[in-house]
Amino acid sequence: MRSRSDLWAGIKSQPGKFGKHVFTSFSVVFTVVKGLTYFFPHLEFDGSVRLSIILVGCIIYAGNEVWKPSRIEFKVPTCDTCIEILFGDLFAQDGIRGIAVNEFFDSELGKPVSDLSLHGIFLKRCFGGHPQAFDAQLATELAHIGHSHVQKAEGKQECYPIGTTALIEVNSDKYIVFAFAKTVPATCKAYSNVEYMWRSLHDLWDRARIETGGYPMNLPLVGSGLSGLGLPTRDLLNLLLLSAITETKGSRITSKIRFVLHESRFKDVDLRDVKKYWERL
Repeated sequence: MRSRSDLWAGIKSQPGKFGKHVFTSFSVVFTVVKGLTYFFPHLEFDGSVRLSIILVGCIIYAGNEVWKPSRIEFKVPTCDTCIEILFGDLFAQDGIRGIAVNEFFDSELGKPVSDLSLHGIFLKRCFGGHPQAFDAQLATELAHIGHSHVQKAEGKQECYPIGTTALIEVNSDKYIVFAFAKTVPATCKAYSNVEYMWRSLHDLWDRARIETGGYPMNLPLVGSGLSGLGLPTRDLLNLLLLSAITETKGSRITSKIRFVLHESRFKDVDLRDVKKYWERL
């Protein structure tokens, strides 16, 4: 369904393209009409009303050309799982949410965890920026997970394998935090790559099979943040979709897997193309 908000978002993100289509289509239609009235004088198409009709038609055409959906969904072939992709707020979605963290499961805002990262936003939004309650749940979840001790400039010293997961509950909401990135000890700079991403997603899906209970599993555009892979939005999204679909075909995860993209990515990817590509496979 083509909502007005999606249309307006398309116009705002591509004003030049919208204007170009209005001008081009109006020029073509006006030229054709003038040509017809020249050869067939009995056809009258003068006056502001008729020109307004042409202009409105051209605006509708241009809007259709720049319109992009803010949400799509499609079924995984041979499965009952639905993949949904939308632009919005991860924290506003129903179901369990995945949060990528570094291998130390740091909780101190600052160098260890940037307050601009999704991990930092999670700590501020769900724990008020105070890590004690978060760390208490982590201690229970990670008590039996093997780890090493690494000296680093700030933050925690216990280093866990990439892919390690922990279930965190905040009121009635559940989050699976998973080790996605490594950290440079001297600078606390987090980094990741496709290998770490693939491994961490595999373990995340395994944990999701246990914890979702049929509810949706929500995931952001993992790899696009401060520890990101440096890949374009479309490539990152395709990696996430490939992982989810591959894992789902191997063993069902849940009824709906939802990828939530930040609205700032709207201009970077056309969800119509994504849907068309994955539905034909």
